[in-house]
Amino acid sequence: MSSGAEPSRIAEFVRDEHPSVVVHDLLNRRLPNAHVIAFANEKGGVGKSTLAFHCAVALTHQGFRVLTIDCDRRQQTLHRILEARDGTTRTLKVDLPRPEHVVLEKQSVSLLLQEIDRLGRDCDFVLIDLPGHDSPIARRTIALAHTVITPTNCSPADRDALGSINPVTGELRQASPFAQVVVALRAERLVRGLNAFDWVIAKNRVRRCEQRLIASAERDLNTMERHLGYRLIEGLTERVAYRELLAFGLSHQDLKLIPSLGRMRNSCSGELQQLMDALGLPRSSKERRIVKAARLPAPTRSAQKVAEAYREALCSTIQTHSR
Repeated sequence: MSSGAEPSRIAEFVRDEHPSVVVHDLLNRRLPNAHVIAFANEKGGVGKSTLAFHCAVALTHQGFRVLTIDCDRRQQTLHRILEARDGTTRTLKVDLPRPEHVVLEKQSVSLLLQEIDRLGRDCDFVLIDLPGHDSPIARRTIALAHTVITPTNCSPADRDALGSINPVTGELRQASPFAQVVVALRAERLVRGLNAFDWVIAKNRVRRCEQRLIASAERDLNTMERHLGYRLIEGLTERVAYRELLAFGLSHQDLKLIPSLGRMRNSCSGELQQLMDALGLPRSSKERRIVKAARLPAPTRSAQKVAEAYREALCSTIQTHSR
């Protein structure tokens, strides 16, 4: 790790609350046994909430017990997607695997840990979706996490959220305030004798048609990777199919559980699986549930009509965009 993480530069951005204060605060509390994953980036619009949703659903499909926490009490994007998922479950009468979920109404680490203990005591994973700005709760969540996932797009503005690259020399001029805080918190964990969290940068919402932009982003992200010590992986490409299924609270892995949709062409599941493999999350030793559709009573005639219209909209979405 080099110039991007110099202590003197870090101090400029953490002077309001030093990393030692943040980590010391956590050490005085009862910490969760589950593997904590924080989705963090101070740049908005990079797909934190949707990536958190897809990861949570993928883990539930694998049989893990999962708790998701939406810390963005204003936008509540993750919460709204899961509400839509509940609506699909009720309308189509299918048993879709779902994480436990809560919105953190008060931004305090005490409440965060209380909710994890209340809802996630028996969970294998806790996924925390952070808002796109710096805050005491964001810093503590990052310091608490075992894995920190930072989605980033390929645009220059998104790369600047991690660091400033000299356009002539291609060298890192300065890590961003966000990156410096993450590096400082990770270093403080090591000083306190704790394991460093795995910081993963996921290239997300990439449009394959933008080859020159992708090449430029690859070069800059690889440069920053050497200085900041994160891991660079592929996220999810920018597909209409992802966005439109989110309106139903669905991931492509869910289609196999919905009658008449399970055999439809689905080219996105492989991409989702590659993402989960690249994250390298631990395998839990706890007993895993078997995910299968439940046998539910036959719907009433009116409910059946609603379900058919719902199903037709889903079929239209998949046939038009899943390619």
